[in-house]
Amino acid sequence: MAINSKSKLRDVLKDERAVAIIDEYVPGFVDNPELGPVAGMKMKTLLKFPQVGLPKETVNEIIARLDALDAE
Repeated sequence: MAINSKSKLRDVLKDERAVAIIDEYVPGFVDNPELGPVAGMKMKTLLKFPQVGLPKETVNEIIARLDALDAE
């Protein structure tokens, strides 16, 4: 399965490359036990939530890096 910013969180968490990218910007994010209710959300949407606390530029950088994972 290709991983990108439109992938659901549950799928992203299964990909070590994607987890490493997210953990680089938000240490501990992927280990947060409160992620269960949002596991079906697309990463692009989830990263934009104010609760995540990331500036727009950082969100765009994460999205670009996720989209580049399986782009060929």
